[in-house]
Amino acid sequence: MNFDIKRALAACVAVTAMVTLVGCATYYKPFGVAGGYRDRQIDDQTLHVEFHGNGYTSRDTVHKYFLYRCAELTQQHGFKYFMVVPPALSGAISPTANLVGSKGFDHKLMQKVHSSPPIIIYSGGGGGAVYPTDSSDIRMFNDDAVMTAKTLGWDAAEVIEQLGAFAHSNSQTPAELPKAWVFEPGRPKVRAEDLLPSVPKRSAVSGT
Repeated sequence: MNFDIKRALAACVAVTAMVTLVGCATYYKPFGVAGGYRDRQIDDQTLHVEFHGNGYTSRDTVHKYFLYRCAELTQQHGFKYFMVVPPALSGAISPTANLVGSKGFDHKLMQKVHSSPPIIIYSGGGGGAVYPTDSSDIRMFNDDAVMTAKTLGWDAAEVIEQLGAFAHSNSQTPAELPKAWVFEPGRPKVRAEDLLPSVPKRSAVSGT
């Protein structure tokens, strides 16, 4: 077999491998050809975290991978909890910055304070493809954090326990989204869902 044929075969194998990789849903990994996570540190308590999917990755999967990455980083930095904060609030970018480059996106919406879930951004890809991306800043903290207002956040250990098998099985192991907590000055944390309004309970005696 001459050199040109070997080189042609090697090129075919490389192209086949690339097509196979791109043709699969993004799995939990550092950012690369088919997506993945990437992050950068803003200050000692604040990180910018992203998870990029591809055309084969569902929004739900991207969101779970994003939360899992946030929890991993929170523990790696020596913290127990994390909350999602708008980039303008964390100081990562100015409030008037161009937050996303895709056309037709409401930039004012991105400047509003969202607590849960993180904002999911869709960025245009090649050939008009659309890929799901979860991207936000997170603020990490511990039980001794100084609180001046109610804060919605997640317990990193809880997130890792609930989403670990999902993330490391390429989303093949089912998992529910971890539930958020509400942290309030001078009070124990409570489940966020416990603070939601509910219909009045009827009395078994009076029937009302």
